[in-house]
Amino acid sequence: MRKFLLFFLFSYTVFSQNPYPQDYFTSPLDIPIILSGTFAELRSNHFHAGLDIKTQQVQGKKVYAIADGYVSRIKIAHFGYGKAIYITHPNGYTSVYAHLQKLSPELETYIKKLQYERESFEIEVFPTPSELPVSKKQLIAYSGNTGSSGGPHLHFEIRDNEERPINPLLFGIDVLDTTKPLVSNMYAYPISEDAHINGSVKRQKLRLIPQPDGDYK
Repeated sequence: MRKFLLFFLFSYTVFSQNPYPQDYFTSPLDIPIILSGTFAELRSNHFHAGLDIKTQQVQGKKVYAIADGYVSRIKIAHFGYGKAIYITHPNGYTSVYAHLQKLSPELETYIKKLQYERESFEIEVFPTPSELPVSKKQLIAYSGNTGSSGGPHLHFEIRDNEERPINPLLFGIDVLDTTKPLVSNMYAYPISEDAHINGSVKRQKLRLIPQPDGDYK
């Protein structure tokens, strides 16, 4: 059997049978959402797992819980997501807020107590559902530039109950976007030593034929 792997960027249409709730989540910020990074962007060593939301080139913007739930994880690190909060919601999804400047006063008090007890700045905790409940639009943190961040922004994710990232735009979160995406190239890559694509063991550029309705053959 010949095996191959496709890497591609594509435009998508959200059909009426979209299985994701459209009015359950609200925006994590109270400023217009303008993106500096999108879901599934190809980075140097991974695909981007969420949205990078601009914070007007400053830190300290208020970050809110996008729905009722409870803080199920807090991780503080020098690298990676820096200061990050995970909120589990009753509908089974988890929202992630990363590169934070600081947490809300309540959460700061909670996490600093544990940092002093463990004598460590870097810490990861998993509170129980009853410890840190939050309500929709409750202040949970302030945006920042911590961890492996190249400038002030909020990294925001929505994950399913198996921790798999899902494009937040599928949940009806309103994002200003006036530019249509275009497919520039598509390549097929062999994924094993005995795999071939059109008789070749090297990657192959695929021919794209634009269709009047915006699709490609």
